[in-house]
Amino acid sequence: MPRHCAGCCPTIGLLAQTAIAAVTSIAALIFAGLWLSSRPSNEAPGASSPSITASSDSRITIAQREERAQWSTGELLRLERGTAAIQLGKGVIAHFEGPAAIELADARGDIRLFEGRGSFQADQGGHPFQIETPGGSVRASGSQFVCQILPDQAALLEVNTGSVEISAHAGRGPSKVSAGEAIRLEGNGSITPTARPGIPFRTGLPEELALFRDEFKAPDNTLISDHFPEIGQRWEVLEELKPTPILKERLDTSGGARRLLARMTPHDPGGAGSVYVFSFSLTPPAWSHDKVQRMDGVESIAVVDAEGHEIFSLVAAAVNTHRWQLKSAGQTSPLTPVCALWDHQLTLCYGLDGRVTLHDGGTAQAPVIASIWLKDPESVEGLVISNRTGGDLAFRRMSTALLRAPVA
Repeated sequence: MPRHCAGCCPTIGLLAQTAIAAVTSIAALIFAGLWLSSRPSNEAPGASSPSITASSDSRITIAQREERAQWSTGELLRLERGTAAIQLGKGVIAHFEGPAAIELADARGDIRLFEGRGSFQADQGGHPFQIETPGGSVRASGSQFVCQILPDQAALLEVNTGSVEISAHAGRGPSKVSAGEAIRLEGNGSITPTARPGIPFRTGLPEELALFRDEFKAPDNTLISDHFPEIGQRWEVLEELKPTPILKERLDTSGGARRLLARMTPHDPGGAGSVYVFSFSLTPPAWSHDKVQRMDGVESIAVVDAEGHEIFSLVAAAVNTHRWQLKSAGQTSPLTPVCALWDHQLTLCYGLDGRVTLHDGGTAQAPVIASIWLKDPESVEGLVISNRTGGDLAFRRMSTALLRAPVA
């Protein structure tokens, strides 16, 4: 626009002035942004979210969010099961075992421990690491120790190396606990020396072993009895009315009752802290037209021991609209909302401590939809896939891993 037009037309002149003002404002904002970005940060060192890694059987929520990317000051982290390694601050690494509840107290990585057990390594130098417990605080630098909150809210503390300082809420002066010593810090603040309980100190996530994996990558009409999985031993047919073929890279039990054994790779199960993680990817079976009329149909995935005895099973029955539930001797979980005939994924976690959880998804981070406790848990030999009287299952993939804990 010619320069003289701005003075000739008031409207055009006003628009020009507005444009100049806008450009000036934008320039001011850019300058302010550059100035602010060049200023030294006042944010406390270590204010970034703690780094969290976890075992494949773990389920973590932070402030009820089902993701672990950000953990901010004042938020409660719940480790419902599994093991988590958390870098809490510079030179401080903690390994928690679920169930546990931990609040991030400040940006330096200090915490409040409400439930569970943690193994802590606090390097020498820098800000002393602090844990708040129901009965008092624990401060550490250059030490290795275990802290566990007991059901009565007492904190059991065992020091392996270095020393820690205890400040009880009862108002006493600080107390020192040295390597080789253990104390109970009661919820009321009283401190009682105790014999070392020998709590295992965890230095990493559990060893993970692949025991079985099958994606049914075989030519159509390959009999399951001739099929070797990618990991594990050849399938065994325990019972079938007619041969069971692999079709379109799927194992489908449609067309007759059968019992098929998927045998794990031979393994040492480890100690009571070991956990088996089973993953299943299922799809609707080829025969679904008869499922409405045949109300006696049953689908089952049974976990069996070395003698072939059932430890527990995942069962769906037609009378329950084919919804999954967990079963063991003398106990049955409530029905889940997930139907065995759907296209879906399930994760099943079985600990040698007796805890069994079923998750609605491809990992243990998925919501828990059923759980039971076993009185006499046994190590796993294999899985028996079975159907009868009109029940059918179809698998795209299945796998088993063992998170092996050392024998105490």
